[in-house]
Amino acid sequence: MVKAKVLTYERIYYSLWEAAQRYGKFTQFRVIGKSHDERMIPMLEIGRGQECVFCIAGVKGTDRKMPLQLFQMAEEYCQTYEAGWKLEDFYDVRKLLDTVRLCFIPLLNPDGYEICGKGYTAVRNPVYRQMLRMKNIPSAEFACNARGIEISKNFPTAYYTRKRIHQEPASENETKALIRIIQEYKSKGLLSFCQSQKRIIYYKQQSFSYNQKSHRLARHLQNRTKYRLEKHTWEPEEDRRQEKSTGSLEQYYGELTKQPALMIQQPVSFTSEDDQKEGREEEYKEIHILPLEYLFSLME
Repeated sequence: MVKAKVLTYERIYYSLWEAAQRYGKFTQFRVIGKSHDERMIPMLEIGRGQECVFCIAGVKGTDRKMPLQLFQMAEEYCQTYEAGWKLEDFYDVRKLLDTVRLCFIPLLNPDGYEICGKGYTAVRNPVYRQMLRMKNIPSAEFACNARGIEISKNFPTAYYTRKRIHQEPASENETKALIRIIQEYKSKGLLSFCQSQKRIIYYKQQSFSYNQKSHRLARHLQNRTKYRLEKHTWEPEEDRRQEKSTGSLEQYYGELTKQPALMIQQPVSFTSEDDQKEGREEEYKEIHILPLEYLFSLME
């Protein structure tokens, strides 16, 4: 299993490709699209299920640890599937993934990820590089893609809010790539992983059955992690104090598929070098079975 603090984009890409070569009987590697700075966006499918659940991270450039966490999950699931073992002596990985497969997209925004980690010199396109430097945003705080657009707010939703003149939903290559996959695949849910507080967030729609299902599944994940459970709404007029999720991936997915979209948030809580290693291991243990718990709960 990878022990690095943070993986480079290239390491993530080729590690997923190598996993598909090694476990080719039950995995599939796919490039779902290219970023604006010409980086390919990889996806690894695990299992033989006809339907899938999406596991996505790296939407913001500042989400530095979640791509590694998702890659570790994918690697652990592949190893356990091949061996025919059960994770935590409970989750029959092979049985679960042959019923509903998992589609891991650990790095949707590779340009932002590289900028945040390496600085603006990581931008290959000189026009984009100069444009971003003129914004005077420290690269370590850069959450957008190579064109300076927040992917997390670029999806075509019912409450999409335009932030700039001529800005349109689904304008970015990264957004379009994920939309194509979501529309192409028959799925049973979406789990998005990001850095923030320790929370499991589910979303409210007008449909009672949707809300009930989302709450039930979110509660199962919350019971496994002991994270705080929160409900967010997509109707901003209902609670103007709440941060609007207009244009978000979770909102778009829920509106399109009528399936649950849950956000799993986890902070970077370690400080010293020793704490980093122990903290990474503990934080990974907190969330590493959540996709399996979601699949298990679907079948109840």
